[in-house]
Amino acid sequence: MIVIGAKGHAKDVLVVLNETLKTQSNLIFFDDYTKPEEAFFLEKYPIIHHFNKIDFSKQPEFASAIGDPKIRRTIVEKFIKLGAIYKSIISKHAIIGNLNVNIREGCNIMPNVFISNNVTIGSGCLINTGAQIHHDVIVGEYCDVSPGAKILGGANIGKNCNIGSGAIILPNIILGDNVTVGAGAVVIQNCLTENTIIGVPGKIKNI
Repeated sequence: MIVIGAKGHAKDVLVVLNETLKTQSNLIFFDDYTKPEEAFFLEKYPIIHHFNKIDFSKQPEFASAIGDPKIRRTIVEKFIKLGAIYKSIISKHAIIGNLNVNIREGCNIMPNVFISNNVTIGSGCLINTGAQIHHDVIVGEYCDVSPGAKILGGANIGKNCNIGSGAIILPNIILGDNVTVGAGAVVIQNCLTENTIIGVPGKIKNI
């Protein structure tokens, strides 16, 4: 498998890969941001720095280990156009319901995550360590739900949203696309346009 990204989040993803893959000998990392002289990730796994060095006939599957959702989407779309198959990485230590749960392609579901029943998580999402996604929640594609964040029942999160560490989205709240929720914020009302919400109770930040 090819893993895109060889920076900080990749170290966390590697923990999950070590628990889910039978062998790590075929892992290859792709990162066109690293210096060419950086030939190995963590002094063990080879790094490819250019798209034209990838042989998708031998390595058709890839997963994401990029923390920034905008960069993640850009590189993923390039890989898909080249015919690669986008895979999710899901920790064995996540608790995931078994009724009407739809986790779409390319997600990172990290350890100690809780995902209830009747939940949809869009493609390319990062649900980070200890986050909670409760019943009847929809999370749009390429969202980041940071460690310890809680999205409570019936909430609807748009595309490209970033939910900060320890934030709480109260039941049935609707967030539009490109909304950022600050660390520790408690969102008590809908926010349908691109904004940043901070504080307790959550308020739109004046920029």
